[in-house]
Amino acid sequence: MIIYLVRHGQTDWNNERRFQGHRDIPLNEAGIRQINDLADKIAGEKIVFDKLITSPLDRAGKSAEIIAQKTGFNKEIIIDEDLIERDCGALEGVVWSPDLNPDDPKNKMETIPDLCERAKRAIEKYNFSEDEKIMIVSHGAILTAVRTALSGNRIDYFDNSIPVIQGNVLCCRIEKGKDTEFFNLF
Repeated sequence: MIIYLVRHGQTDWNNERRFQGHRDIPLNEAGIRQINDLADKIAGEKIVFDKLITSPLDRAGKSAEIIAQKTGFNKEIIIDEDLIERDCGALEGVVWSPDLNPDDPKNKMETIPDLCERAKRAIEKYNFSEDEKIMIVSHGAILTAVRTALSGNRIDYFDNSIPVIQGNVLCCRIEKGKDTEFFNLF
């Protein structure tokens, strides 16, 4: 099985370094160009997938739609509530700074263990076959948690050696009896 993890294109809040979590911030012009360029690369490499799953937020959904259109994917795009971005609590809309501690309980931000549990639940609800190819288009924090879940917690959430990057595809190759292999396609 191969699972392709795609982070949505850029938004104004990404550009402004704001916590955007569950807020439904749309792609900006740069983000639309970015996801179109990525979709062209995916199509150019003739990458095909059997299922396309996305977050309910517009920035991910629009990214998934662009990829579907450019690659000729003509099945239903699955919207999965469990793939929504990390809940940023009181920090929603706040500009990131090194002085902020997102994990301070007063911020009411979704904890990393809770996020990783949600990611695991999102993956386990599907009965993927061994030969399926799945594309998940979502958000940076939840996709990082999905990566952790797909690795069987072998890769720590905070390990940046295998990042989920806007404008790229993190490929997860899963074979029975082997550790999941991760690599960025572009």
